[in-house]
Amino acid sequence: MNLYNQHYLYLLLLLIPIIYGLLRWNQRLKSRFHSFAEDRFFAYYLGQRSQFFSALKLSLLILALVAIIFAIVRPQWDFEAREFDAAGLDIMIAVDVSKSMDATDMSPSRLIRAKIQIASFIDKLSTDRVGIMAFAGAASLECPLTDDYESIKMILNSLTTDTVPKPGTDIGAVLEASQNAFMSAGGKHILVLISDGEDLEADAIATAKRLKSKGIVIYTMGVGSETGIEIRDPFSGQTATTKLDVRTLKEIAAATGGEFYAVTPGQNEIRLLLDRIYASEKSKLYSKNISSMKEQYHIFAFIALLILIIESLFHNVRRTKNEA
Repeated sequence: MNLYNQHYLYLLLLLIPIIYGLLRWNQRLKSRFHSFAEDRFFAYYLGQRSQFFSALKLSLLILALVAIIFAIVRPQWDFEAREFDAAGLDIMIAVDVSKSMDATDMSPSRLIRAKIQIASFIDKLSTDRVGIMAFAGAASLECPLTDDYESIKMILNSLTTDTVPKPGTDIGAVLEASQNAFMSAGGKHILVLISDGEDLEADAIATAKRLKSKGIVIYTMGVGSETGIEIRDPFSGQTATTKLDVRTLKEIAAATGGEFYAVTPGQNEIRLLLDRIYASEKSKLYSKNISSMKEQYHIFAFIALLILIIESLFHNVRRTKNEA
């Protein structure tokens, strides 16, 4: 059981001064009665009132108050699952975190620029679900599909070139892993791959063609310059030239019916990418399951109402024979 407003349980402490006040009031009533009448009249007064029903009415009022407090606390138990269809897409974003993404031919670096572009992309979404994958020499699912965009951006900001320890840039690995990341059944799914395109494993095109048959459309975003820049290999200490491989990224996108976009500081490609995706895929629906605990406050509200009705039926004044 879950108590949604459990802090309101402190209201139960009010019963202590209430009960104490009623007892004190009864004592003061008796004391005041004795101040202007003899004891024998007090016995007559008590004879006109039913002590049992007086105590019963008081007990019922206290029970009703307890029930009202529990209704305010909003107890919840038993899970209920609801499924509904929402207009939107499943979009998995695969981010290249290989060491070549530390290159500074795109300010401030390829990876930082990629994260800026992705954050801008996410800010323009509304009802779509998004996931994050990171890849280098292997692929890693950092966040499954979700519509919690703030959480997605927090995970995105945490990505570095140390996120995936295996060196290299195996684009084929992330393409293969992406089909397992899509949790919804049926329909087409979108994979946005942002990379410099350096595929050391050289099997990305063949993998992309297989994914097309599984309903996955790949859109690629190239980050870096085609002229390239020299970087130092952290393992060998030698320098090497890394550059944007536009041809590979274009072929990957074309193999699935997607399109290639070059990353630019002006971010014009973000709007072009969204327009292309929505024009062809926005009519798709996905099913969303939400499990939540059932609200049970109405039970206690009904109990309180029932107790108050019962309490109103009792009278604490004895009926005389003449009244009968």
